[in-house]
Amino acid sequence: MTNTSAAASVAAGTSSAPATSGADGAGLSGLTQADFIKLLTAQMQNQDPTSPTKPQDLANEFAQLSTVSGINALNAKVDSLGAIAGAAELGQASNLIGKTVAVAGGSSAVANADGTVTGGFSLSGPASTVKVQITDPASGKVMHTLTLHDLPAGLSNFSWTGGSAGYAYAYDVAATSGSSEVAATTYHNATVRTVNLSGGAPTLSLAGATQPVDLSQIVSVLGG
Repeated sequence: MTNTSAAASVAAGTSSAPATSGADGAGLSGLTQADFIKLLTAQMQNQDPTSPTKPQDLANEFAQLSTVSGINALNAKVDSLGAIAGAAELGQASNLIGKTVAVAGGSSAVANADGTVTGGFSLSGPASTVKVQITDPASGKVMHTLTLHDLPAGLSNFSWTGGSAGYAYAYDVAATSGSSEVAATTYHNATVRTVNLSGGAPTLSLAGATQPVDLSQIVSVLGG
């Protein structure tokens, strides 16, 4: 019988080299259901009368048609899910505008419009005493020291109302449990100003930052 590749040449009315065999998944990936119908019709019209197409061969090709149709439907579903995920990510980013977030890396906190400095840090274990020292990075002057008690392991936050709007303060965290030191991880804490879409995936512009950050870099939303 005339194979599928040869039928493709007949259907196209050309004498080009045979295409990839129908059994090759890569060769089928670009075919539509209408293309397959054309190929089967051409194949039946040009079959050898002395050796007609076997029913089993037709059944196999119809099975291939079903596979291609299923792949196309799956691709359409994946594209649809991608669009939904993109819209959800944009919605998530938009909801962060005006909120203070903690971003991995750094140890600074930007005062909001009211002069409130909100910061976050993470403790490796529970701490009985935690001292947060807030300084002016330009002068090195200690602006305020907060003493917190009985904090659990994980993320905690602090707040100070004596800052200047938009100014980035440095801070340091010293935590202890009895006489033992508890490791503390600090973050860059700032208010989300805008959402950027120029790069495709949404990124966030933070107060006091020169570069936008990805959503994946947000450790926690501290408030706002």
